Amino acid sequence: MTIFSIIILTYNSNHDIINCIESIYNTLDIPREQIEIIVVDNSSTEVFDELKSLVYNKFGDEIILIKNINGGYGQGNNVGIRASKGQFVCIVNPDVLFTSKMFSSVAELFNNNKKLALIGGKQYGGKNISFKFREEYDFFAFTEPLAVFLNKINLFLPKFSYLSGALLFIDKQKFNDIGLFDETFFLYCEESDICKRFLNNNNQIIFAKNFTYRHLIDGRNHTSDFSFQNLIDSSQKYLEKHNFSYEKFILKKILSYQIILIICKIINNKKLISKNKTNLNRFLDLKNKLNERKRNKISTG
Repeated sequence: MTIFSIIILTYNSNHDIINCIESIYNTLDIPREQIEIIVVDNSSTEVFDELKSLVYNKFGDEIILIKNINGGYGQGNNVGIRASKGQFVCIVNPDVLFTSKMFSSVAELFNNNKKLALIGGKQYGGKNISFKFREEYDFFAFTEPLAVFLNKINLFLPKFSYLSGALLFIDKQKFNDIGLFDETFFLYCEESDICKRFLNNNNQIIFAKNFTYRHLIDGRNHTSDFSFQNLIDSSQKYLEKHNFSYEKFILKKILSYQIILIICKIINNKKLISKNKTNLNRFLDLKNKLNERKRNKISTG
């Protein structure tokens, strides 16, 4: 009987996947036949062929491999979920290493709480951020340091926050009830969206600090123009979908970076000044585009 379906969505992640799968088996505290591991690959055919060879040589045909179009994070995970047999789904990034035994405890939490839909664990890596404020509450200059502090003391506020999507446990039936991942999001904001929808459906979300994992994201502190555009597109979709103001979101970002720049100038940190000027200019450009669209709308009546 399959209890857990572990979905790993990959994109050019062949250098991570073996270590990720090994960490699952090394921390497994339920019989091996009670899990299935499904790897959905959004890469090219050539990369997928290499992935098949790597996984088969290490694990034989024990791992389910699915070649997928690159339809984004949500679409790829939905492919894995629809192919799964488990009662509970575990969504895992390929650059995650399990560092504690958790599967039996996760099953117990779900079985003892019929309203529970989503569980996140304690992330180590980067700034050790396991949860952040959702976009409607984001006021970067203040909520970012507050989120760091709340993560340090392990205080998760489900009404205001979303759990990191690097490792999530989900009750599959409850996820089906809310429509799985929204595939109109290509990348970013999926966690905010499912947390919001679960809460709207009177489900519960919890953060479990004892379920630890390492997310290998140290050193990633540059946001490319491509990533930034995806983030903005997803933020706008999320905010408008849930009836929040995208314009207010942009204005709060501008004010935040203006505040941060003042602080950077006071401490004379030239590297941070340059980085935050770039971010400020990006949001000023977005504001100008919004204003231009407003003027065009008025002029066309």
